Amino acid sequence: MEVQLNRRNENGVEVLDVSGELDIYTSPKLRTAIQDVLAGGRSRVVVNLLHTTYLDSTALSVLTSALKQARDAGGTVALVYNQPQIEKIFTITGLHEVFPVFRTEPEAVTAARSWTAGASRS
Repeated sequence: MEVQLNRRNENGVEVLDVSGELDIYTSPKLRTAIQDVLAGGRSRVVVNLLHTTYLDSTALSVLTSALKQARDAGGTVALVYNQPQIEKIFTITGLHEVFPVFRTEPEAVTAARSWTAGASRS
């Protein structure tokens, strides 16, 4: 399955909507999209995974690398998901403690607007 990415700006926060499967074949598309956001000087990023049906270790690596880069730039990468299968992956890996995680996009965008250098969680 192909992944679909949509990038948009919500009140000064870059939002990446991800639909489909994120795996070894499709994760480079996400990496490129996040790199474009960060290269454009935006360090407050919300990755909306509400329509993501699957992700593997490659996707986790892409997200973790993006988080480090965003934090180095004074921002962070927040995730939005509510599907049990996605939540399980982040819980098993412990990454739910590393990323700011939200159930809805409006919550994530509101929190992202208030992030300052060094802030990582809501």
